[in-house]
Amino acid sequence: MDILLILLLLPFGYFAQRAYDPSPGITRSRTEARNLDCVRTSQADAHERFPGLVPAPAARGTLSQVDAVTCSRRIMSYGERPAQDEVILSSLRQSVGTLTQAAAAIAGENVRWHVDAFYPSQPVAAKISVAARMDLAERGHRVSDRVPVLAAGDIAVLGALPPREAYPLACKRYFAEHSLSDGDAFLALMIVDAQETQLHAGLCLAGTWRWLR
Repeated sequence: MDILLILLLLPFGYFAQRAYDPSPGITRSRTEARNLDCVRTSQADAHERFPGLVPAPAARGTLSQVDAVTCSRRIMSYGERPAQDEVILSSLRQSVGTLTQAAAAIAGENVRWHVDAFYPSQPVAAKISVAARMDLAERGHRVSDRVPVLAAGDIAVLGALPPREAYPLACKRYFAEHSLSDGDAFLALMIVDAQETQLHAGLCLAGTWRWLR
């Protein structure tokens, strides 16, 4: 993967060290800059992922706080994706991280996580679920690649219900049919309205559904 890095010195708002600057300017057009996916992380996280490119954080007690911005070139250029997919994917790491953190705070440590995403585009749904699994694993949780399934009759009934009713009922059925057990937690990520651009999520734990957003 082609990675571009910037180190930012805060709170003063100027660059402490710069590897490759992805912002538009003399060497990069505005269009080229828009075709980069960038994520801001702490210097410690960036050093762990890219030890040869990002130096280790300074010793404790320093007044400066350094953050890293990591950028990779997009597989699809800006404007090629549908607008809804574009908005969802542009903030995927941040939105998924917020939801997984909220779910983990409720479920606790001693569970095995199952994750699935419900989204009109299957490739985008796969990106959402993979991002959530990776985030949970990075937080030290046990994560399964298996997703709970229901019988065809259950799916037919649930498909006729609005999402706000279908997901809680599906949660009950997962446990009633032993697709999930007491040691399992299921995190579902979805859009509730076909026109919205914000991810919602729910946690299914011991047969009880809780909306996270």
